[in-house]
Amino acid sequence: MSKLKLTGRIPSKKNSKIISCRGKRPMLFPSKKHKEWHKEASEELMKQKPPQGIEKCEVILIFTPPDKRAFDLTNKAESIMDLLVDNKIILDDNYKVVYSVILQVKEPDKEKAGCVICLNINGSIFDIYN
Repeated sequence: MSKLKLTGRIPSKKNSKIISCRGKRPMLFPSKKHKEWHKEASEELMKQKPPQGIEKCEVILIFTPPDKRAFDLTNKAESIMDLLVDNKIILDDNYKVVYSVILQVKEPDKEKAGCVICLNINGSIFDIYN
């Protein structure tokens, strides 16, 4: 199992979009704030020398929020999954590559805010069901 850590507040990509028109068609783009987070998070990940090109795995995301503010867990997970794909850590985030996603939230902690990413390449914790 490979473990990676991102620090700070994880933004929701879905909730930070900008609408812009290209010709006659409106298009959605990530906000400037999300782009900045994505760039910083990519640098933070690459310093940890993560595995590259994982073809099949289970992903466990353990979030520690900085405060008690409510948030949509799946939106934050989508930001992390897109980050893993964009940095070529996993080949894609479809079910053929990521066969299981487990999301957990710990108690808020301003000092330890972030997300621990566990990539289980050697099977699944759900193997007991087979």
